[in-house]
Amino acid sequence: MLTSHMRIARPVTNLDLSREMYCQGLGMQVLSSFTGHNGFNGVMLGAEGLPWHFEFTLCEQHPVPPAPTPEDLLVLYLPDEPQWRRSCQRLGEAGFERVVSFNPYWDVAGKTFQDHDGYRLVLQNRAWGDEADAGAA
Repeated sequence: MLTSHMRIARPVTNLDLSREMYCQGLGMQVLSSFTGHNGFNGVMLGAEGLPWHFEFTLCEQHPVPPAPTPEDLLVLYLPDEPQWRRSCQRLGEAGFERVVSFNPYWDVAGKTFQDHDGYRLVLQNRAWGDEADAGAA
């Protein structure tokens, strides 16, 4: 069994805006940042105790446009309903747009949000491993 810390790396069009949205919307913190590293600027966002973090990068010399699809999702499971509702509200306040999920499954017990680059995030009001999630795709 492979155990590892996971980094989710994404190119963005506005590094400062991505940092602000994810820090405000998900309560993440800046873990590290860099400027001018082989032409790249970046920031890593996470939170204490999480086994994963985001890395957002911007290459000004050779920009890589974000190319997410409606099915490229980051799904976060929040079984506590009051916490889930507060988290959904914070995402909206941070500038995430509420969108209808391409796969209707995610709208049954969750809400799908999209950032300024089109990356989608689902806040699922279930615990990971619930029977209802067995058929999710």
